[in-house]
Amino acid sequence: MRTFYLFKIKKNYSELTKNNPYNLYKAIENIYYLKQEELGYYYTFFYQLRDTFNKEYLDNNIFEYYKNKYTYTKVNNTHIINDYYTDEKSKLIINQSYLYIKSTKNIPTFLKTITKKDNIFVCDFINKDYFWLEELA
Repeated sequence: MRTFYLFKIKKNYSELTKNNPYNLYKAIENIYYLKQEELGYYYTFFYQLRDTFNKEYLDNNIFEYYKNKYTYTKVNNTHIINDYYTDEKSKLIINQSYLYIKSTKNIPTFLKTITKKDNIFVCDFINKDYFWLEELA
């Protein structure tokens, strides 16, 4: 199982880290592993770093794209693909500050359908993996 967190990074930070995303990953990873009581200052930093997703727009677009596929289910802001033929089980949860994908695939189908033009940075903290979404194109 892979767990991906997708963050929409503000344009000025994405331009600074586009060719060397390691420092961006480490900054986000440090925030990810903080304890709840340590979050105050770092949340301010994270707020300056990331942009917000248009939750309703993204939710509707993903639904429209998959609604006629037999492998797709949607409940509230959770989208699920359960494809027995490709052996993929993926769940996408849409939040305003990040997207969460849990999948049996290394590259879930949802990653291929989310727009690649919005400076989206993908992190898998468990497997120490990170990349810009546009690199999948």
